[in-house]
Amino acid sequence: MRSRRYLVLFALHMFGCGSSDNPAKPAAKSDAAVQPSDAAARTETTCFGKKPLDAYVADPKLCAYVFAEEVNGARQLAFAPNGDLFVNNAGKVTVLWDADGDGYSSTSERSVFGEAPGLNHGIAFSRDNKFVYVSSGTTVYRYKYTSGRRAAEGGREVVIDGIPTGGHSARPLAFDSKNRLYVSIGSGGNVDTAPNDIALRSQLRRYELPDSLPQGGLAYADSGEVIATGMRNESGLFVDEQDRLWGVENGRDNLSDADLGGDIHNDNPGEEINLIDGQGAKFYGYPSCFSEHTVSSGKGTGTQWADESLAGTLRKTDEFCSDSSQVHPPAFVMPAHWAPLGVIVYSGRSLPYTGDLIIGAHGSWNRQPATGRVVARLKLQGTTVSDLQIILGQKNSRGELAQGGWDVRPVDVRQGPDGAIYISDDSGGRVIKLGYKQSN
Repeated sequence: MRSRRYLVLFALHMFGCGSSDNPAKPAAKSDAAVQPSDAAARTETTCFGKKPLDAYVADPKLCAYVFAEEVNGARQLAFAPNGDLFVNNAGKVTVLWDADGDGYSSTSERSVFGEAPGLNHGIAFSRDNKFVYVSSGTTVYRYKYTSGRRAAEGGREVVIDGIPTGGHSARPLAFDSKNRLYVSIGSGGNVDTAPNDIALRSQLRRYELPDSLPQGGLAYADSGEVIATGMRNESGLFVDEQDRLWGVENGRDNLSDADLGGDIHNDNPGEEINLIDGQGAKFYGYPSCFSEHTVSSGKGTGTQWADESLAGTLRKTDEFCSDSSQVHPPAFVMPAHWAPLGVIVYSGRSLPYTGDLIIGAHGSWNRQPATGRVVARLKLQGTTVSDLQIILGQKNSRGELAQGGWDVRPVDVRQGPDGAIYISDDSGGRVIKLGYKQSN
């Protein structure tokens, strides 16, 4: 059993005390490019906290706690170099920490780092940790950052402006090892057909940014390298330790296909995990193609089909959609309408998922019965993704998994310095910690 004194020491080791002169050494590798864990930390339990969360877990050694509450609209997460947790939530950037080591960030253990109009989703630290980048539906901003700071130094700076408004407005952000910024722009509607939407939306852009930006930032339509198109709503991005870029995509709603049985929307199209590797086609299919998940007369999960609702040049054939030289296939196809919004490749050792993908799924609206509102793990071997397993979700009266009705709506997933997985919940305004009890 941990002593109170050890809890405090562990918290100082994990989260630091806010000093920029002596940033804490993290206990395990996190998303913030920190150092690998030592042998003692690898076996330390992450199952402690003030507020256990009654939830379904796939392994009895898994545990869930509420790490923070009253973080309204919590969306993307990012760990700072010293272990502080930054959250893009409802027009501001909130910093969370755990100074007393009780596994809970109270209202006295947080601060507002900065605010900007319409902040609603994306947040990422540059790889040199000089800046915190955040996004609204139309703009990417950045703030100067010094390790341990919990309030922005100076004002915000516009990085990218003029992103198309409306439609899917989440703008997830990520950086690779070369400090290049990736920004995803979702579709304007369920199925885009307007030329301007096809040209400027459902795509991923990469930016090589100087320390000094032009006044007013870069104009979106004229800047950045388009590295992937045909991505309907790539709401979560992650660059792994091998510098590979992963994304999770939300498919279209109300799908019907006469050749496949008419109304097939309940189980199709499947949501996608994409590996954006720069190999082969950079077109990922939307709006012309969709991924089969479950069709009685289909050819199996992952099969690419042409969307018959389209006309003109957007209308393609099944042969075109299944040709990998024309359409980049997904790395894996998940159940329809899960609405995945977060993805990481877990590199820690506190949980038994080292090297695997972890997905946060927000849950459906366009399906009966409802589905999703879960956290899932998928095995990753090289570039092969397989064996989807729900590891956290709602527990019914029999202790079994229930989908679609949980009061937790997972958004982002991030690996903390302690090796636990932290999950934002925009419905409940919470951050959840998923830990694991090590064997004695």
